[in-house]
Amino acid sequence: MSGFIEENHEHKLELRKHQHAQPSRPGAPSQDLMSFWGYKFETVSVIPDQWDKTPREFIETRENVVVNNHAQYCSVVKTGIGKAKMLIGGEVDALWDCKPENRDDPINWVELKTSAEIVNDKDMLRYERKLLKYWIQSFLLGVPKIIVGFRSQRGILQRLEELETKNIPGMVKRQGKGTWDGNLCINFTAAFLDCESFTACDFVSANASSGLKQTITSDGIWRIRRRERSPVIEVFKNEEYGYGDVLSPAFVEWRTGRDANKADIGAAKARLIDPIIQETN
Repeated sequence: MSGFIEENHEHKLELRKHQHAQPSRPGAPSQDLMSFWGYKFETVSVIPDQWDKTPREFIETRENVVVNNHAQYCSVVKTGIGKAKMLIGGEVDALWDCKPENRDDPINWVELKTSAEIVNDKDMLRYERKLLKYWIQSFLLGVPKIIVGFRSQRGILQRLEELETKNIPGMVKRQGKGTWDGNLCINFTAAFLDCESFTACDFVSANASSGLKQTITSDGIWRIRRRERSPVIEVFKNEEYGYGDVLSPAFVEWRTGRDANKADIGAAKARLIDPIIQETN
């Protein structure tokens, strides 16, 4: 049985709305302003085509371009963690150069991030936790490079840092505070997706007796939830039928029709071939 997992957009929007409603510290920028800084960094960092195909006028005046947070690529990756095979799709910011002509070659995706300049240990700890999110997102989508723009408290770009996604866990282990471990993250996810023994499943949750593969055994929309500060991951059915927003009604109708046509063609072939086989015998 195939399963579809989608981010809970309603919860994400509510969480973002709650964060933006919180009053900023005296002298600190608002959440809306910091979001704008991030989108502005993306706008001035990219061009709509390759360098030699982009007009000089656009290149030299792109810092005046109106910010647009809708333009994006989508990376679709077939991968696996442990025994679970997955097809993952997600938003990616940019290309480093151009898409390869051979579709089997990897694409040089680039993810763009912004972060406050690091001035003390507290800032370093906060940035290290950000690196976990950066690494997970880029690792799963096959993004090899992340460019971080460090800004001042006033939103002025101070410096750039290029990170190789594959090197981030080792960098945190060697140079950071050791707040997270990449191997532990991968092993945890593998155990959660496909638990076959009680020991492995017990590693996922103190109250769990099975992972996703053994829990989700029927169609419908399921929800994966971990409440704040809770060690338990909950898996429960949210709706008996449907695909949520993962598959559009138009796609489901097309796929269902295609499968029905295949069945009709198979039946027609059988009707033609069976008499020939019987006559030969």
